[in-house]
Order: sequence, then structure tokens, then C-alpha cells
Amino acid sequence: MAAVDTNLQTRTFRVEGMDCADCAVGLEHAIRRVSGVLQAKVFFNTGTLRVWASPEVSESALYEAARQAGFRLRPHAGHEQVENNRRRVVVVVLASSLGILAFLLQSLQVSPWTFVPLYLAAIVLGGAPTFVGGWRAVRHRSLDTDALMTIAIVGAVGLREWAEATAVVCLFAIGNLLERLTTERTRRAIRQLMGSTPETATVVTADGLRTVPAELVRENERIRVRAGERFPLDGVVLEGYSDVDQSMITGESRPVPKSSGDEVFAGTLNQTGMLDVRVTRTYENTTLARLVHLVEEAQEHKASLQHLVDRFARVYTPAVIALAVLLSILPPLIWGDFERWFFRSLSLLLIACPCALVISTPVALVASLGTASRRGVLIKGGVFVEAMAQVRAMVYDKTGTLTTGKMRVREVQALDNLPTEQVLAIAVAVEAASTHPLADALREEANRRNLFVPAVQRCTVVPGKGVEGIVDGEICRVGNADFACTHLVQDMPFVPEGDTAQVWVQRGDKTIGRILFEDARRAEAAEVVSELRAAGIHHHVMLSGDAEAVAQKVARELGLDEARAPLLPEQKVEAVRDLCKRFGAVAMVGDGINDAPALKVATVGIAMGAIGSDAAIEAADIALMNDDLRLLPYLVRLSRATIDIIRQNIAFAIGTKLLLLIAAAPGYLPLWLAVMGDMGVSLLVTLNALRLVGKR
Repeated sequence: MAAVDTNLQTRTFRVEGMDCADCAVGLEHAIRRVSGVLQAKVFFNTGTLRVWASPEVSESALYEAARQAGFRLRPHAGHEQVENNRRRVVVVVLASSLGILAFLLQSLQVSPWTFVPLYLAAIVLGGAPTFVGGWRAVRHRSLDTDALMTIAIVGAVGLREWAEATAVVCLFAIGNLLERLTTERTRRAIRQLMGSTPETATVVTADGLRTVPAELVRENERIRVRAGERFPLDGVVLEGYSDVDQSMITGESRPVPKSSGDEVFAGTLNQTGMLDVRVTRTYENTTLARLVHLVEEAQEHKASLQHLVDRFARVYTPAVIALAVLLSILPPLIWGDFERWFFRSLSLLLIACPCALVISTPVALVASLGTASRRGVLIKGGVFVEAMAQVRAMVYDKTGTLTTGKMRVREVQALDNLPTEQVLAIAVAVEAASTHPLADALREEANRRNLFVPAVQRCTVVPGKGVEGIVDGEICRVGNADFACTHLVQDMPFVPEGDTAQVWVQRGDKTIGRILFEDARRAEAAEVVSELRAAGIHHHVMLSGDAEAVAQKVARELGLDEARAPLLPEQKVEAVRDLCKRFGAVAMVGDGINDAPALKVATVGIAMGAIGSDAAIEAADIALMNDDLRLLPYLVRLSRATIDIIRQNIAFAIGTKLLLLIAAAPGYLPLWLAVMGDMGVSLLVTLNALRLVGKR
């Protein structure tokens, strides 16, 4: 068995003919019965099938199994869907036209031999997919929407209610078509992601350039991407400079400059220059591929509202079917008139279809997930949308979340009335060859002030102490007090509470100043906290491994309610558990591996800047693909809007069903109106959910 597992292949197909969630179950059962198939999973929200099978299983065997179950499989990437929808439109229009013509002839009281064939042609043409689906459901011993519709249509034909039967067929076909088109809209964003990666890559070899399929390129190979082309694989820039549009992954509206050493991602667009890139991930493991798979599998994590609807539908449908059977048997035995009571039972059967109720939740969730993914927010499932809507407290890591994790110069303090610019210029000159983060901060500050930096000679790094060099003929030092202070500086002010680092600057044998550093705050952090408070999330806590004075200072500046520090990773976990007990639903925002335990414990774990980070994507329930904290208020608003729409859909679906049941019981509901009510509600809940698409 182990040998078989190691040779398993994963294959993905697009499914045609799958119009409802019930269809997915039948297709899964059919594919699993193929010899050599270990597992099959249908993702209704994206219209795809994933099969885990041994290499001996041919694609033709899978196609045939799907065909017998009433579906058609297509390659995962393709554009046949648009053409298929056009064919469906033509068929529905033709069937409806035949039905209308037959009804007009019947109204003229001509011979039945004139209009009955037209009715039959409309029924066969428009109802063929329904009959196939109904037969498939009966073979699998289940009663789905197609099966119930088939029974009702056959019953109406048996009673020679030609107009009723044709109306049922045409209205159901029109409803299915509209629902299919609207559902297709929610799948389009994910299909755009799937189709955005080039199928070929230009590999740079010793013999020149070679174009090969992208899936054949291995790690560490060198590829070339010209301006106007998309990156076929993830990698690191080796040579060149360009602006890259990576909005499809991160949601960033402006192009990002890329040069040597910067990371680039499959599917993003190279805009201005040519880049040579070293491949870091193979085709099936790129960031984009992982995102697509996670979005496809997000439906695995159902919200509790969806579980509630599923349980209700499992009880509701059999109950209404049993009522319909009793209605067709008992009243005729008491009052007679079998035809009239049988007709009423057919109306009840149509009302029994739980389609509108079943799709009320998943269609809203998939619209929400797709909308969020286009903004650079990856949500791993509907359960986390629901949880995010209930959050009452936010917990933040400090470094890399509320701050950038990058040091900046806070203050330059000069002695003996020297200009602060002179102290900073000497420090930058001495640190010219250093790669220390504080040296980077010094250079950035000098650039910001447009300082002239003198040349340095004979730079020497003294490990653990600092750097020294010769500037304008004098030995200068930059480092800690033991290294750059030859005597105690009496008139130097104390370091303000909360500063995280400092260096001393010495020229000759005299200390001339001190430079203070701090972790740069995110510019948007305070604004985001304020927006979240306005949204009703009133308690904000920061957990940090930094010194308590540092944490308290940052918390005060950003308007947080409390800060806990210094904390080890396990102490962060305990702090999150405590907050969950106090507030119920708590969201934790972190930026990396060290926050993973706390992210798992929180009601909702949110990873910052997850682009390219396997650990962050795996650890969190929600990943912000860039470092924009402003997506947090957006996420809260989107989650709450989604739950509101789900509740509206459920209430509308159940309320309409109850009204139809009340109308059908005494016989006031014709078949065509029952179908119109059922399909109309299905369409309306879908359209209501589509309000989430593109929500800002």
C-alpha cells in the first residue's frame, strides 16, 4: 500500500453540468468507484474536481465515469465554458419558443395533434438535463432537485396537463441557466488566478535562451522575463531593474520596484524592464498555486450557519415528500377526485426542493472569499468569515505588525554645540561598509536630510562593539559606550524611556554625540485601531517580547488599551487564552513563525505580510498578503456584511417556502407558479449574495 501511495498522482478537472451542491456528491461517488482511484473531491464553489489516483488510471476512464453520472470533465485550464453557456441559452430559448407556440395553438382550440407534439418537443429539449440528473439521482438512491422535478413533470404529462408540464420545464431551465450564469460570476475571480500564470518560461542556459513548459523548470534555474510578460514561477531577481504589478496577489494598487535580491511571484506582471530570475519554487508549489488551492478548499471549513442549513434541509425535504405522498393517497380515499389531489401533491414535491435554502449560505461565502482574495486577503474558509464577524477584541504582535520591524533614527544628540548634521554625517561615513540594521537606519536618515557624507578610509569592524575608520584625517568611532566614549559624559541627557537602541559617536579622543533609534511605527496603525473601535471592537492589546518600557510606549502612541511584555511565545499563548475567556471571540494579528502558536489559539489567526511565506500561510486562518494593516477594518466590514446577507437569504428562503406550502395545501398553487417560486427564490438569494462581489 505504501508503494501505491508514493506513486499517486493528483489530477484536476473542470466539471460541466454541475448546477447544485447535491450534484457534487453523486460525481464523487462515481469517480471513487473507478479502479485505482484513492480519493475524489468536488469543489462546487469553483466547479472543479480533484482526483488522487495511481498512474495506471487513464483520463478516459475518469471521463467515462463522469459521463455515466451525467457530467462532463474538461481540462482544468480552458475557455469552453463560455461556449457551453451559449449553447444552453440557445436550447432554453428554443424550448420556450416551442412551448409558447404550442400554447397559442391550444388557445385557438385546434386539434391536439397540432400542439401536443410541440409541447413534447419543448419538454424533451428543455428538460433533457433535468431528466438525466433525475435518473442519476434515482440510481444513487437520493432525491435531489432534478429527481423531484422529473417526477412532477412526468406526473403532469400523465395527467395530460401539457401546458403545466411545459411551463415547469421551461421555467426550471431558465432558472437553472440564470443561476448558473450568476454562480459563474463568483467563480470567475479564481479562474482568472488559475489562468494568469504563463504556461512557458524562457530559461537562460550556457547555449542561449530556451523556451520550455513552466512545469519542467526546476529550482535554481535561471529564467528571463521581459517587460510586458508575467512571471511563470516564483524566484529572486539576479539581474535587472523593473516595476512589477503584483496586485493580483497582494492587492497593492501601485507597481513595486524590483532589483537584484528582491523576490518575485508567479502570475505577477513585469511592467518596465527585463529581469533575470533564479527560480525558488517549482510550478506546482508557487505562491499563486498555493493560493488557488487554498481558495478552492476553503469550502471545507463550513460556517456554523451552513451546518445548520444542511441539517434543516436533511429533515425538511423528506418531511415535505412524505406529506406529498399522503396528500396523493389519503384525501382521494375519503373525498375521491384522485386527479385533483395528485396534482396538489406534485406542487408540494416542487416546493420540497431545498435548492434556495441550500445555496443561501455557500453562494454568499464564496462571493466573500473571492472578493477578499482580489484585495489581497486570503480567508481559509467560511467558518473564519463568521468568526471574524463576531470578534470583540484584537490582539497584536508588536515587531513586524504594529511596527515595521525596521529601525529608524529617532534623535541625534550633539555635544559641545556641534551641529547634529555633523554628528550624523560622521556616523554614516564610518558605517559605510557595515550591513548592520542600525547602519541602514543611519543611511536612510542621511538621505532623508540630504546630507553630504565625507569619505572614510580604513574601516574596521570590531565585533560586539562598533566600527572605526579615518574621516578627514581623524580616527572616528561609532558603537557602544565602552567603545566610543573615552570618558563619562556628564552633560548628556538620559535616554528617554522606551528607546530600543543607541550608538555613541567619537572623533579623535572626544565623544561628540549620541544617536537614538527606535522601531518604526506603521504609519496607518493608529488610524486602523481607531477605525476598529468605530466598528465596535473596543479592546486592543499588544503582546511583545520586547522590554516593558518599549511596549508601553508604543501602546500609548497607538491608542491601545494594554500592552503585555516581555513575553515568550508560550506566554503569548496564555495571554490569548485569557483574552478569549474575557471577550469570547478574539483575533490575533502576527507576522511570522514565532507568533504561530498564539495565532492557532486565537478565535481567528491573521498573518501579516504572508506573501511568499509558507509558515505564515499555514499557521493563520486569514492571511494579509501584503503588510497593509488597513485591510483589517475592511475584513471586519466584509465579514459582517457576509453574515448579514446569509441571514437575509435563509430567512427569505424559509419564509417563501412556508408561504408556498400554505398556498399549495388547499390547491391554490399551479405547478408553474411552484417552480417559479422555487427557482425565483434561488435566483434572488444568489443575486443578493453577489452584492458582496467587488465590495469595498
